[in-house]
Amino acid sequence: MKLAITRTNEPMPSEALELSGVRRVLFECFKGTNPEEDKAWHRFWHRLKALDAGEISFLEFIIPRNGKFHRKFFAMLDVGFDAWEPNRVRKSYKGRAMEKNREQFREDIIILAGFYEQTFDLKGRMRIRAKSIAFANMDDTEFEQLYSAVATVLLREVLKTYKDRAELDAVVDRMMGFI
Repeated sequence: MKLAITRTNEPMPSEALELSGVRRVLFECFKGTNPEEDKAWHRFWHRLKALDAGEISFLEFIIPRNGKFHRKFFAMLDVGFDAWEPNRVRKSYKGRAMEKNREQFREDIIILAGFYEQTFDLKGRMRIRAKSIAFANMDDTEFEQLYSAVATVLLREVLKTYKDRAELDAVVDRMMGFI
């Protein structure tokens, strides 16, 4: 999430009681998760206090998604990857064996699920790249949509022996230790 803030002409708190309340909120209600982040938080506050009227600062912060759900997504991909056997005629290229690649599988599945960006290479040819699933690039709502779309693609393209989504969910939940 990105946020731009502007320093207004409103004076900074000067009275001891007023300033004490601000410090309490900033440094007791909110803390870093380690000493280094605590120092960064204090530096950030001092930088904000030093802004001149009309000066703009840009903040970028990440509110992480549900970590268990993120791991569940990768467990579901693992189920698909383990079951997938490439339909290939050539098993080697220039004398080197070709093998399955987990990262390429993940990219291909995400693209088939409709989560991609179109770009161009130096020769002007269109390229399709899987959308980044990094916490900073995809919020919970979009990640849930991706999860559902990827499950549909896996069932349609790879896990054809599974009856339905409920069976896939049960396998993934067993892998994750939810059942």
